Amino acid sequence: MSAETLFTKNRERGFPTFANINLLGKCNVDCYFCLGKDIPDLLNKHDQTQVHFNDWKNFEPFLAACKEKGIQKIYITGQNTDALVYKFVEELIDMLKERGFKVGMRTNGYLAPRKMAAVNKCNLSVGYSIHTLDPEMNCYIMKRRDIPNWEQIIPATNGPRVQIVVNRYNKDEFIDLVKYAAKFPNVKYIQARRICTDTRAEELAEDVRVYEDIFDQVSQTYQNCGNYHTAEIFDMFGKPVCFWRTVKTTVNSFNYFTDGTFDKGYFVVEGYRNQNEQCKTL
Repeated sequence: MSAETLFTKNRERGFPTFANINLLGKCNVDCYFCLGKDIPDLLNKHDQTQVHFNDWKNFEPFLAACKEKGIQKIYITGQNTDALVYKFVEELIDMLKERGFKVGMRTNGYLAPRKMAAVNKCNLSVGYSIHTLDPEMNCYIMKRRDIPNWEQIIPATNGPRVQIVVNRYNKDEFIDLVKYAAKFPNVKYIQARRICTDTRAEELAEDVRVYEDIFDQVSQTYQNCGNYHTAEIFDMFGKPVCFWRTVKTTVNSFNYFTDGTFDKGYFVVEGYRNQNEQCKTL
């Protein structure tokens, strides 16, 4: 199967059920598969990690659009940085909850011990990225040898989930990673994420093929227990593990970027590029 076919997007999307706040700025890790690397020329000139959200462009219209469409769930994440890098993250969570939104977060967890008060203000899941427990592999994946103290962080978190980006470096560790995450009683859900890209298909095709090989092995070994927006779920070590092929699912969302870009579609790189190309032609 060609790299182009592997990354073909499913454009049959449902009604938007959630929204993302995609932070832009310098990150505390350097994941080689980061979506921010798809369009570095557009993103790297921005950094709102120290800017109060009251000063974000188009933020109020974004929140109003969410209210208008009945979107109650908002996740704080990063397009090329991490949610917990944001200086005012706790205040942002407070404000969103006061406005009637439910708030979740996606983070690499490095700053969680220092910002656990903010983490536990979320009333939706807080997703921790655990890609390896091996310092050497972590250096290949995230350009850091140190690994967050998950034994401390996960039990201290009210509503944790775990996401594992399956890749060429952690392929032999994947089952052990799932088993590790499953041992924590408060982890209710594990997500095996497939790498996606709009501009680096040939470069990342190996990782997608690794993912599909692992999926085949899991599907032949573990019990299928349903699906979520077409993403298959398997019972592994007593926990639901969802195989999330981002571009192949039917879920839909709004996406706000902290430079003021706002797109009412699920595909973040495509949406960001489209919105900024439109601005150039106005």
